[in-house]
Amino acid sequence: MSAPFRSPRGLWLTVLGADQLEALPLEGAGWLGVDLQHGCLEVRDLAGILRVSPVPVLARAASQDTAHLARVLDTGVAGVIVPGVGSGQEAAALVAAARIPPEGRRSTGMSRSALVGGPARPLLLAMVETAEGLAAAEDIAGCPGVDGVFVGPYDLSLSLGRPSVVDDEVVEGIRRVARVAAGAGVLAGTFSGSRELDPLLPPLDLVAVDSDVAALRLGAAALLA
Repeated sequence: MSAPFRSPRGLWLTVLGADQLEALPLEGAGWLGVDLQHGCLEVRDLAGILRVSPVPVLARAASQDTAHLARVLDTGVAGVIVPGVGSGQEAAALVAAARIPPEGRRSTGMSRSALVGGPARPLLLAMVETAEGLAAAEDIAGCPGVDGVFVGPYDLSLSLGRPSVVDDEVVEGIRRVARVAAGAGVLAGTFSGSRELDPLLPPLDLVAVDSDVAALRLGAAALLA
């Protein structure tokens, strides 16, 4: 599967809403990730972000809850990244929750996505961020209806008991997921947030280079230097 983005490089949003997003220079971005799990943003913030974003928007869901996933997808996002997928069975349950019949069981209605012409088939990316998920990477990536796998390197390092995301075992885990995804014909991505990790990454379809908070910190530091 080829990545539907102009660049694999994306920015991870955790605090910035639509008003602030308009001020950011995003010419180099291919996509945006909106973090509904660990950031300050909520499902209700997605509509505004979608209106002003110059690139496709992916939302990292807060959980695997079926009703929550439906609400996220109803906003018209280009895709959803679902956390904590640990098996092929979990991946299959997510397909059922995220896809409309006959592929899944998600209901349809007069949502924002329907009104503004959102994607007919949003991307479904399963997060591999535990030792369990890493061991089941083939089953997750090969699950019909899953469009890609997205590695959470920080949680993965904790799950593996490794001290940092640049530890050899963590980096090899990311590389293994990339190989598995390529073999299954699906997308592979990760969050970086580390200048040390960047050069160690394999070729990926999606790389969140860092967060909006990091961009603010770097910008402020440069201005005040």
